[in-house]
Amino acid sequence: MAAGTNAEAPISYVEAQGWMLCDGRYLRAAAYPELYAVLGGLYGERNSTADLEFRIPDYRGLFLRGFDAGAGMDPDAKRRIDPTGNNVANVVGSLQCDALQVHTHPYEITTPAGISQQGSAAGTSISSKSTGSPENPARTALETRPKNVAVNYLIKFR
Repeated sequence: MAAGTNAEAPISYVEAQGWMLCDGRYLRAAAYPELYAVLGGLYGERNSTADLEFRIPDYRGLFLRGFDAGAGMDPDAKRRIDPTGNNVANVVGSLQCDALQVHTHPYEITTPAGISQQGSAAGTSISSKSTGSPENPARTALETRPKNVAVNYLIKFR
């Protein structure tokens, strides 16, 4: 990248086209009535002076996962955290922390039965064991996944 260039898209252009970066900022409900009608207090609300403000989602640094809506693709859907981070809820905007799928791997152990005078094994036995699951503080789940947030994929049509 050349010196002095900006790797970020010009946000002012994106917003002039009617799109908004999902960066978690608070907006005045009176200034964005249509957006407030859709989001309401889903991601948080506050009263700033005399104005009601609502928060837009903050997707920075997260993988987006389509809302399961009963498809069965999200095996831990019932343990998602609501958009405010206060309750368990399987809703659009809910969050899942990263996790490792619970699993084990078999491996073989070779045990010498005895040693001859020349130093080589006189006999061996082979047994099979399994590795253990990850231990705390690792989070385990029914799947391996990155930290993600449930979303509905939509396109702008006007």
